[in-house]
Amino acid sequence: MLRPISFTGIKNIGYVRIYTSSPANGSRVCMNMELTDDQDGKDLSRYQKIISEKPDFKNDFNDKFVNLEFQTMNVENGISAVNIKMNGKSVLANNDKLYLVRYMKSLADKVARMKRQDFKINENNNFFHEVQNSLIYDEYIDDYLDGSKGRLALFNGSNLTEKFDYYLNDENANLNEDQEEIVFNAVDNVIKTLHEPFYVHKGAVYMSALLKWFSDLHKES
Repeated sequence: MLRPISFTGIKNIGYVRIYTSSPANGSRVCMNMELTDDQDGKDLSRYQKIISEKPDFKNDFNDKFVNLEFQTMNVENGISAVNIKMNGKSVLANNDKLYLVRYMKSLADKVARMKRQDFKINENNNFFHEVQNSLIYDEYIDDYLDGSKGRLALFNGSNLTEKFDYYLNDENANLNEDQEEIVFNAVDNVIKTLHEPFYVHKGAVYMSALLKWFSDLHKES
């Protein structure tokens, strides 16, 4: 029996959580996705309308991509600051951008409701420059594999950060071609995992909860 084809309007979704030490100890939760219009909705058209009204928030890597980020920073005396970004730009400058937070939450909600068979990933998606530079917006994923700028939550409980740091940066590593291929494949597999449906789904639930908390906190009276 043939299963009905599911259309979601969202594909090539990636999720990553990182722990940072600069500018302040904290974390960054990021989702990147490609939007399309389909029979069930106009995700891309809605997004393009928002960007036409707020052109500063366009995605410089792909005009169908949208990057969502929730950042926390530990300041002083146990106080945490929050920064929410869409395509690398803060949406918290003033209240007229709060609707963008709710829009971001609607996307995270939609991903959180998706079933495994709804997730569509283009072949060789993990190799594309625009994908690698969009997951953590306008930054290289390598800087978080080796701990240069922060550590992947995916690596918690392992020594993978230290291993990547050694193989990618240590001049004494002296890798031959076969070893270089192993490191290349390891990087590739990490990026694939960050786009794996089960991992992304859990991330979307977490992102939705964070955005709901902030949105509820700033509800108009």
